Amino acid sequence: MRSCVLLAVFLAVFVKAQEKELLVITVATERNDAFERFMRSAEIYGYDVKVLGMGSTWRGGDVAKSVGGGQKVRLLKEELEDKRNGDLLILFVDSYDVLFLDTKEALLKAYGDFGAKVVFGAEDFCWPQQSLADVYPTVKPGQKRFLNSGAFMGPASLLYEIVSALEIKDEDDDQLYYTKLFLNSDMRKSLGMVLDHSATIIQNLNGALNEVEVRFTEETGYLYNIKTNTKPIIVHGNGPIKVEFNSLGNYLAHSWTPSKGCQHCEETEIQMEKPKDYPVVQLSFFVESPTPFLDVFFERIAELNYPKNMIHVTAHVGKPASSQKEIAKNFTDKYSSEYRSVTWLESTEDESEGSARYRAMGTCVDEQECQFMLSIEGIVQLTNPDTLEHLVRTNRSIVAPMVTRREKLWSNFWGALSTAGYYTRSDDYVEIVEGTKKGIWNVPFTRDVYLLSRNAMHALMDKRLASAKEVDMEICRIAREKNVFMMVDNRHSFGYLINAETYSTEHLHNDLWQVFDNPLDWEEQYIHEEYHNVVAPSVSMTDIEQPCPDVFWFPMVTEKFCRQLIEEMEHYGQWSDGKNNDPRLEGGYENVPTRDIHMRQVGWEEHWLHILRKYVHPMQTKLFQGYDDKPWARMNFVVRYRPDEQPSLRPHHDASSYTLNIALNRPGIDYQGGGTRFTRYNCSLIQVKVGWVATFPGRVTHLHEGLETTKGTRYIFVTFVNP
Repeated sequence: MRSCVLLAVFLAVFVKAQEKELLVITVATERNDAFERFMRSAEIYGYDVKVLGMGSTWRGGDVAKSVGGGQKVRLLKEELEDKRNGDLLILFVDSYDVLFLDTKEALLKAYGDFGAKVVFGAEDFCWPQQSLADVYPTVKPGQKRFLNSGAFMGPASLLYEIVSALEIKDEDDDQLYYTKLFLNSDMRKSLGMVLDHSATIIQNLNGALNEVEVRFTEETGYLYNIKTNTKPIIVHGNGPIKVEFNSLGNYLAHSWTPSKGCQHCEETEIQMEKPKDYPVVQLSFFVESPTPFLDVFFERIAELNYPKNMIHVTAHVGKPASSQKEIAKNFTDKYSSEYRSVTWLESTEDESEGSARYRAMGTCVDEQECQFMLSIEGIVQLTNPDTLEHLVRTNRSIVAPMVTRREKLWSNFWGALSTAGYYTRSDDYVEIVEGTKKGIWNVPFTRDVYLLSRNAMHALMDKRLASAKEVDMEICRIAREKNVFMMVDNRHSFGYLINAETYSTEHLHNDLWQVFDNPLDWEEQYIHEEYHNVVAPSVSMTDIEQPCPDVFWFPMVTEKFCRQLIEEMEHYGQWSDGKNNDPRLEGGYENVPTRDIHMRQVGWEEHWLHILRKYVHPMQTKLFQGYDDKPWARMNFVVRYRPDEQPSLRPHHDASSYTLNIALNRPGIDYQGGGTRFTRYNCSLIQVKVGWVATFPGRVTHLHEGLETTKGTRYIFVTFVNP
């Protein structure tokens, strides 16, 4: 019994000693997102961290690309001067590429089980001097042979001896310094230096990514080494694998689990309960190339519910999109009095897109009150009016609302990079895009729309950006280089991306041609809002309006469609002369001529035939039971009636199985008179509705005439289906 009591007392004292006698030391000369991630993991798992060098100038070289890091050894030596005589246990770790994965108690137990004095991590590469590889002690198969200096642990007294053993300059390589000591067998034995060959404590990831996998408890994700069957406590993303390390970090240290979802998402949020709580932001829009549905883009920008008096606007339209500048100007002119300010970043002949981005950031940075900048391109349709407020609230360096092309996996972020630095699909990309995993994700590349913090703008305002040919690539490269994390938020639906790859500005209303590339946008803008009600399976033929016998009348297209089609025809301007001889026809002769323009003349016939198959065919099968053939038409044309040109049309049958006649403008307002009279039934359709189609059999039963237009101009869109 007494022995049990003594054991309990010993364990209690040992645990207490564990809690007090471990100090974590790291070197970091600036606070950035990578440092904050490291400190978060230390706080979660209960580590006390002493940071050396914060705010000082880094003189240790570019360790990401070459040798360096000697400054870390010198700083550690200074710190250990007054700690070398005690029993303090020191864990020295890098910070920007390190995470803790378990508690201090777990670390101390693992260290105790190791039975060594000084433990360094190990890796597969003999860096930075490959010629020393043969000098290293041999190891068992599957073990890591070479020292890595990103994390090591031991008594302060011994670590002081190590960092004092040799002279080192700031720009010298720290790993080479420790390697030389380790390879001195006498020094290695006297200091009790060993390597963690099996990643029991320290997992170095370079060269070992395929040896680890993320596993989960109810509370957190952790790394498991499937090669050594160990669960490392410290993970070090050493070498050229920062992107992969950042991706793994999305799931580690209480960041995300399948059961709890995102655990870090709300940690940095700022409260915005009152108007005075809203930070001043800058909304910078960029239209660098011709963009479909740009008017809708600006409508949705105006609908963002962030207080306009807290938003500075900067506008940039690149030279390739100059024909659309008027659309952007209409927006800024309309709302300039509501926004805090509006600034046009006028393009010069030789200005690059990168220069425009640089100038936009500079505009915000020059305004001391400007805390965030939303960078958004014209291809982004923000359908969620809360988007800007949501992004500001997250309070991240760079955060992008996830948007995709509609019904596609194409998005505004990449989950991984190829060895050449371009897109490759990450293991979790589809899950993030499809929303089966929701959270805020650290990614290596984002574009099109993102919110920048003031600190991020300072970091990104690099002179290389102004001359960059691949602007998005350069912005993201600078961000990765400077440890500014790019996060993508997929917790809500924010909007979508327009496909502008084939968009041209050769027409007046080019969006009419987008029925193939952006079919859902085309439908939303041009198909009548009531069309889907009448095409529903529950609606029968008898439910459809019939102003005259077997003349069916239903909503088809929007007023916007009608207005733009009229304007497109007038812009084209090559109306026929209304005579029988018509070179546009195969036979060269029209029996019942009109003043018209054919859709094939303006390059829109293929588009209209697609619309017939998609939108008219379902109504055809409803109205003409048993007639299931897909509609096709050669005669698709807009007719213009004017009192001084062609006011009417004599009675005739159409050369069609059935005809579509869409009213494009308003009777009694745009013109007087007009209409269609069906002779057999002595029935006229005069008070037509814009965008509604009258459809009727073309032959035998429905002889009809165009009634006289007495004033103004009447436009109709006619199609002879299946002649």
